Amino acid sequence: MRIKDIYIIILFSVLLPAGRVYCVPIDTASINRRLEMSHKVLDPDSAIQLYDDIFRESTALNYADGAFLALITKGIKYYEKEDYEQYRMVTLEALPWALKSSQKDAPSWCYINIGEAYMCEGDYIKASEYFYTALKELKKVTGDTPNHTLANIYNDFGHVHIRMNQPEKAMQFYNMAEDVARRGNLPYQLANAYIYKGEYYTSIDKTDTARKYFMQVLEIGKRIDKTDLLAIGNNDLGKNYIAAGEYEKAVAHLQKAIALAQNKFPYIVVDASYSLGDAWYHLHRYKDAEVILTTALHDMLAHNYRDLYVKCYTKLIAVYKATGQYHKALEFTDKVSALKDSLMNAEKAKAINQMEIKYQTAEKDMQIARNQLLIARQSNKITRKNIWITSIAGSIFLLLIIAMGTYRNIKNKQRLQAEQIKLLQKENTIGILKGVVQGEENERTRIARELHDGIGGMLSAAMMRFSSIRHENADATKIPAYKEGMGLLNEMGDEIRKTAHNLMPDVLVKQTLPEALRSYCSYVQSGGTLQIDFQSYGHFGDLDQNFKLNLYRIVQELVKNIVQHAKATHALVQLMMHDHTLSITVEDNGTGFNTHEVKSGMGLNNLKTRVLSLGGQYTVEAEEGKGTSVLIEIDIPHSS
Repeated sequence: MRIKDIYIIILFSVLLPAGRVYCVPIDTASINRRLEMSHKVLDPDSAIQLYDDIFRESTALNYADGAFLALITKGIKYYEKEDYEQYRMVTLEALPWALKSSQKDAPSWCYINIGEAYMCEGDYIKASEYFYTALKELKKVTGDTPNHTLANIYNDFGHVHIRMNQPEKAMQFYNMAEDVARRGNLPYQLANAYIYKGEYYTSIDKTDTARKYFMQVLEIGKRIDKTDLLAIGNNDLGKNYIAAGEYEKAVAHLQKAIALAQNKFPYIVVDASYSLGDAWYHLHRYKDAEVILTTALHDMLAHNYRDLYVKCYTKLIAVYKATGQYHKALEFTDKVSALKDSLMNAEKAKAINQMEIKYQTAEKDMQIARNQLLIARQSNKITRKNIWITSIAGSIFLLLIIAMGTYRNIKNKQRLQAEQIKLLQKENTIGILKGVVQGEENERTRIARELHDGIGGMLSAAMMRFSSIRHENADATKIPAYKEGMGLLNEMGDEIRKTAHNLMPDVLVKQTLPEALRSYCSYVQSGGTLQIDFQSYGHFGDLDQNFKLNLYRIVQELVKNIVQHAKATHALVQLMMHDHTLSITVEDNGTGFNTHEVKSGMGLNNLKTRVLSLGGQYTVEAEEGKGTSVLIEIDIPHSS
């Protein structure tokens, strides 16, 4: 199941556990009871209205715990509705009440939820920023004590890296969450870590390894009597058996998951229903598959579970084709095409800004107790008194030396810890930026393949039909419209090939980086009035393929900006390798721009993201009417 809905279940289990005791006056007991029962209200709009009522009652009593929980759970309902902006606003409204709440980790939960909203929107830098803030606030009140909030923060970091296609980094954080859960004897959080790890291993076809984790989830669910864990464990086991081709076993677990989650966890019911329909389909029980998939589709639409739409429609199309219902199959095919377009537009990634997170743990200042020594001795015992005073002074001096040493050790420990955290943050930021760039390249490759194989294939078919017309009727070639049509088809074919090549340049496989860029510059200047002087100095043969592709994209972006915006007649593209430092210089004699006024744009954002993902730095110098100069420097040992 999707991370988002596991997260919702976790929030309700942690924030609203049954039987939680609050030290509050008797007139707030009804508020607590309503909060504990509120998760049974499945309709988001009805739940939001309920939480508004609870919030008003809590504020009237100045009951901080009630106000915080009402707002934080109201925000979760906006989360379910995928209204992430409103989710953030409500969570920010909850923050002042969190600071007054008796729950020490309440502020951390606010920061976690805000980070979760950004993660769902694809802004992984801001998401990480808020997760680090949550970690910092949590450390203030709990120190290094293992607790459920700490485990959830580590899991959130894992989710960010899973979304960025960085599984190794994600598993590091999942292991950290597992370690916290074990040390703190937190079975629920331990089960969550097993769920995430099991789903990851299922996704890479290591079904046997994944199954071991899901079985442990079931064991924990039985031991602590948690229905949600039993439902999730059975659902994931069912999908695991489908991936392994053991469909009968899958059916048993999926039916059990649906029975456990019915009227409690709607997403588990819908997700398991889709998977059960998939299992019925593979077992050729098409009627059973059609019934449960149709019901699941209705529930998906009712709850706005958009991530399952396409999968369910596609599986129903396969069922309809298998049963000869071609009219329904065609109708659903059109719906799938429309949905894919809608989802693609909705999932466009936002521009990533550089994260500058400062996180450090604070320790209480040491205080040295000074005891006043009262020595009242007889005058005839002066010698003994002096010896006593000397001993006390020596002891105090020794204690001061020990205290100073301890103080220095603590400061050194703080400094080392801060340096380790800064290094972790830097690696995390560069890793996320690399993931953004890699995701962009994957999308370019997919679009290029669609152009070449899809539209290109359709165009080839159209040209074959025109050719058959020419063979059937030779006079048709004399018709002007026929000639124009063939000419347009040929031009379209050339444009599609050029576009596909720009999106996925195979020239880098066959040529060195300087050769590929020289060819690109020649291609650009052959189509217009811009003259490009390309220069290359140094050896570039040992560059990693992904590194070469990123450099190619950087120069491509800069040259494209010159062509589209600069109105230049001459440009310089210079590539230089010296002492393991690669520098790229791109200059033009165009219109330039005011660097103080132009702060950002897609071109500059793309350039910034790519350069930072390679661990490099860049400077842009421009003046209106006098052209633009861009210098990029990258340390190769740290980038390739």
